Amino acid sequence: MRTPRGSLSMSLAIRLATVYGTMFLFTGVYLPFFPVWLKSRGLDATEISLVVALSLFLRIVVSPFFAFVADRLGDRRRVIIWLAWSSLAVCALLLVVEGFGPILLVALVLNAIFPSIGPLIETVAMRARIDEGMNYGRVRMWGSVTFVGASAGAGWLLDWNPPAIIALCLVGALALNVAGVWLLPRETPPPRKPVTHRHQFAGALRIGRNPVFILFVLTASLVQATHAVYYAFGSLAWQRQGYADWVIGLLWATGVIAEIVLFYISGPLMARLGAVRLLMLAGGAAILRWTVTALSPPLAILFVMQALHAFTFGAAHLGAVQFVAQAAPPRLAATAQSLYAAMASGVIMGLVTIGIGPIYEILGAHAYFVMAGAGFVALAGAVFVGMRWQGGLLVPEEEQEEEK
Repeated sequence: MRTPRGSLSMSLAIRLATVYGTMFLFTGVYLPFFPVWLKSRGLDATEISLVVALSLFLRIVVSPFFAFVADRLGDRRRVIIWLAWSSLAVCALLLVVEGFGPILLVALVLNAIFPSIGPLIETVAMRARIDEGMNYGRVRMWGSVTFVGASAGAGWLLDWNPPAIIALCLVGALALNVAGVWLLPRETPPPRKPVTHRHQFAGALRIGRNPVFILFVLTASLVQATHAVYYAFGSLAWQRQGYADWVIGLLWATGVIAEIVLFYISGPLMARLGAVRLLMLAGGAAILRWTVTALSPPLAILFVMQALHAFTFGAAHLGAVQFVAQAAPPRLAATAQSLYAAMASGVIMGLVTIGIGPIYEILGAHAYFVMAGAGFVALAGAVFVGMRWQGGLLVPEEEQEEEK
């Protein structure tokens, strides 16, 4: 007897929600407060921007490699579990490293391994949305919920503990992530003709060099890169303006709470707007958010600007995963998702973060004006994507192979 569709998706939804939750415990501490920890270890603004940025570039190769392996094996769960354990082992080194060089090395490896989990989880979740009718947004939002708790909790802990507590929080979060990923169900690959390494690699190249795919990925990546000042120096800038650590934690939490609301209503929103218009919405919101933030507005207005994170991050993310799900065939889903993630969280974000370090040293909070300009370019890019893509696959469902 077949399992009813609703009960199957509900079971998988609970498992995926738990995995997202444990993943974002780490992110909720890392994004707001890792630069604070770096500063406490004696690194200056340029060194902090280098640690944050250079650690992104390994994703260019590492994340697509693991996704390719997972697609080839047809067993994403096994790869995810290996990556989770490796992330925990590397992160534990933060408890003992000293000096710019060793810290950079650990950050490089950690930021190559842990983010490689994300595209694999996204692929499983989007396939469940397509095949089982699972509400992706309501599952993904639990990652945002734990992000809020982690960022607010870490800010509270910093009020009465030295910055060394941040490294302990990161290790604890990854330990919980290891437990979470074991809940993923074992995959049963759908029956299909064997695909050689050569054909699999050729398919990955084909979608990776498709002009529409490249244009969308660059545009979506640029929207995410408008967060470079926020991610690398947001907490430090707010500390300079006199805000307490617990207020900074609440500012980060506010953005993610707004993101949670967007994810909760994302089902009809994704169906109504589609991938391209979601990206346009994100670009427009980035222009407004970063222009106002650059002016160091009063705290009340700053909270309102933080609520726009629902669009600058949330809408861009929803648009990107929807685009990959529609544009890439299932056999290349994880590879395509990882190529986007490598560009968004690696190449583009890394380049912008490296460039923004010296700019922040000179301009301070006014560096956000540069992010607003990037949002304008991204908005224009989204318009061009809408003119080139009609919503279908960019490569065939299956490669034709010669019969031996």
